[in-house]
Amino acid sequence: MMRTRIPLIIIAFVALTATGCRRDEVPPADSAAAAPAPPPPAMVTTIETGRHLDADKRIVDTATVFAPKDTMYISIVTSNATPTTTIKSIVTFQTGQVVDSASQVVALPTVTGGASVTEFHWVKPGGWPTGDYTVEVWLDGQSAGTRTLSVKR
Repeated sequence: MMRTRIPLIIIAFVALTATGCRRDEVPPADSAAAAPAPPPPAMVTTIETGRHLDADKRIVDTATVFAPKDTMYISIVTSNATPTTTIKSIVTFQTGQVVDSASQVVALPTVTGGASVTEFHWVKPGGWPTGDYTVEVWLDGQSAGTRTLSVKR
């Protein structure tokens, strides 16, 4: 009788030990599912300057040097925009004088997580004074980059 009890005791001990080790590895059936990761933040991926835009608001002829009567365009590509993502542009002349400042909410892309394109343009009917201009782009209140433009005769 002792011969049959010893193997049964060993089997019971191994079964209890194995179950005890795996207990921490298996989550209880009523535990909550892991929360999804937050979406990535909006970010500026490209800043282009030039004289003309295409239908998608992208620069078709990149330029940083303009004639006094040219229209200056800036095209800003963003990713991960939300319905409240805001782009602001501030243009200053070489003396530090603010020439223009404008803001707009980024249009949402047609594809989730896709790119959005925002454009600003500046025209001065009497012509731009010659010199250097700095365009600073702000995304949701934080500087996202600058571009230097020059007006030459």
